[in-house]
Amino acid sequence: MLESAVTMASVLAARARQALLATAFLLPACVVRLNDRNAPAESGAVTGAPANCAAVTPEPRSAPGGDAAPKLVGRWDTKTDPARPRSDWSGNYVEARFEGTRVAVGLEVADDFKDVLYTVAIDEREPFQITVTGARANANAPRQTQYELARDLPPGEHRVRVHRDTEAPSGGVVTFTGFDVAPGRLLPPLQRARRIEAIGDSITCGYGSMGGNATCPYDVEVRKVGDVGVRVPVTENQFFAYTAIVGRELDADVTTICWSGKGVGINYRESEQPDADGVRKLLAEATTTMPDFYKRILAYNDEELKPPVPAPNEWDFASEPEPQVVLVNLGTNDFTRDQEPPFGVSDGIDLPRFRATYLAFVERIRQLRPNAHIFMMVPPMVSDTFPLDNARRDLADSLRFVVAEREAKGDRKVYAMDLVEQGTRYGLGCDYHPNLVVHRLMADQVLGAVRSKTCW
Repeated sequence: MLESAVTMASVLAARARQALLATAFLLPACVVRLNDRNAPAESGAVTGAPANCAAVTPEPRSAPGGDAAPKLVGRWDTKTDPARPRSDWSGNYVEARFEGTRVAVGLEVADDFKDVLYTVAIDEREPFQITVTGARANANAPRQTQYELARDLPPGEHRVRVHRDTEAPSGGVVTFTGFDVAPGRLLPPLQRARRIEAIGDSITCGYGSMGGNATCPYDVEVRKVGDVGVRVPVTENQFFAYTAIVGRELDADVTTICWSGKGVGINYRESEQPDADGVRKLLAEATTTMPDFYKRILAYNDEELKPPVPAPNEWDFASEPEPQVVLVNLGTNDFTRDQEPPFGVSDGIDLPRFRATYLAFVERIRQLRPNAHIFMMVPPMVSDTFPLDNARRDLADSLRFVVAEREAKGDRKVYAMDLVEQGTRYGLGCDYHPNLVVHRLMADQVLGAVRSKTCW
């Protein structure tokens, strides 16, 4: 409900000020000098020549168009029931233009054990967060299906966006049933010619970004169902993650495909659990890497998912306009392994395998996105001392290897770039992930890189 919404802009500003003050006043002078060496490179030092913007006509900015209806952005299952689209990817959103003084959104969680966080943006007001919950008073009580977002708005036209912050494994599938506007009507939504596809791991999902330090919890228990605690990742916010910022500032639609702990060829952790007979089995999706997730409508492809996913759970790439920009931020988990045999070791990286797997994924993206600018990024969490000696250098060299391989085949629209090496000078989010300050720095770098190639 509106009364329980948590405003976000004040949190963003306070934490940004805190981190920047720490950088300016608390670090000894020698550390500041060392940090200067690692200052964020303008436009991420993106490879390739910039576009000649005098000779380029960039895609226009958004304008209203189409039917007077909500607009879905991202990967949505519209096959199972077109009137009730479903999604579980964080970063997906639904938006609308409307006339009216009150607006509510219909969102349904089918699982008693799931709560899902969404950020809501209305006009130019401060964004705020709502919790879409599977909770009910008792086993026979109905679940909440509608959430009021605003009342007593001034007469006239308004815009609303409802953006999912909680990633798939934590929140599960949510069904969208529409906007309720009263008294008033929906208007044609904003249509955007600029389109971005973002593929990544926990960094792109905004994992831990709202936390105040490296040891804060990713999720907390918010309620119980019987003896089982329901945990919610309260420090994860995709709306304020760098890719979402880039989309808003470039006036582009952004499709986000992200899952924490996933790699290009191998994941951070490939967990096991005992079944009823004590036999240890892999958890669902434990060994699934991002190239496989990239193919899906819904993130989960689990036979136990209810209601069942459509068969097959494969995204129809031909059903959507091609994005002009694809952002790939992967590799952190390939280098930062946390797993014992038989699935791997906690240190070491097979660089030839990593490069070959990354190249194969980029070549697959190129088949599906024949005209897109593809940006590969050295992630902010990787340095030359963590998780391995020379890790950042090896990862950067691997991306430049992919660039060279593609250029040898005449493809000059694949680029490598270096996101800011976060260290500790900007503060840290939970579990040593980028905080809001670092996400803003990364967004600025990506904005510069994309603008240099597209003239947006």
